[in-house]
Amino acid sequence: MKLLEGGRTGQIWRDGDTVIRPSGAWTPTVHRFLRHLRSRGFSGAPDPIEKTGNQEVISYVAGRVCEDLSDQFVGSEPMLLSTAKLLRDFHSASQGFLESDREVQTWMLPPQEPREIVCHGDYAPYNVATAGQAAVGIIDFDAAHPASRLWDLAYSVYRWAPLSDPANPHVAFNLDEQLRRAELFCEAYGATVDERLQLPEMICRRLQALVDFMLANASAGEATFAEDVATGDARLYLSDIDYIRSHRDRLLEALC
Repeated sequence: MKLLEGGRTGQIWRDGDTVIRPSGAWTPTVHRFLRHLRSRGFSGAPDPIEKTGNQEVISYVAGRVCEDLSDQFVGSEPMLLSTAKLLRDFHSASQGFLESDREVQTWMLPPQEPREIVCHGDYAPYNVATAGQAAVGIIDFDAAHPASRLWDLAYSVYRWAPLSDPANPHVAFNLDEQLRRAELFCEAYGATVDERLQLPEMICRRLQALVDFMLANASAGEATFAEDVATGDARLYLSDIDYIRSHRDRLLEALC
């Protein structure tokens, strides 16, 4: 077996064509959702194999994963457009699960109204498998939860533009390029004018919900979230909310 790098250091292993990773109370629901995606013809997500004890076994999604948008492939315009189209295809395949699934549904993140589809919840570069300059798959569905398409689109644009102060560490692009990339992502996704008008505030709402979730779990003694808060992740998201709101007019102009 090969240890895989990622957000859970030392806990995710590849064994041939399968991946062994920690499971949670939400895993049975997520596995049913992954089967639904496959039934709808979406091949860019892992296949669930089994859940044993506190681990799950899923198929390995081939491809290169990199969260550094300064990488010439990951941060390229073709990759940006491909990623937006993959998100759109995923959202289309997601339709129908909430209505057709007859079992009790448990999610790690709280559902948001309106419950249009099941969102990925963390559609960021580190969760997208790539080949060359194309997005070919999505991994880590732990954060999947019911919400609107716009809820998922908002976080995805935030991550892929990215809409973060260039003064922050590892932010690859300046404001002008961020705004251009945000518009390109929305265009490739097929965002409507109404969705674009709502996007700046929806991004801020999504980030605030993330901060609230992190702080609540850190206070409850969850070690991973406590570590994230201690290293400044919550402060960074709050800072990005201020950054987005301070450039709201320019973002709207670029999007619309």
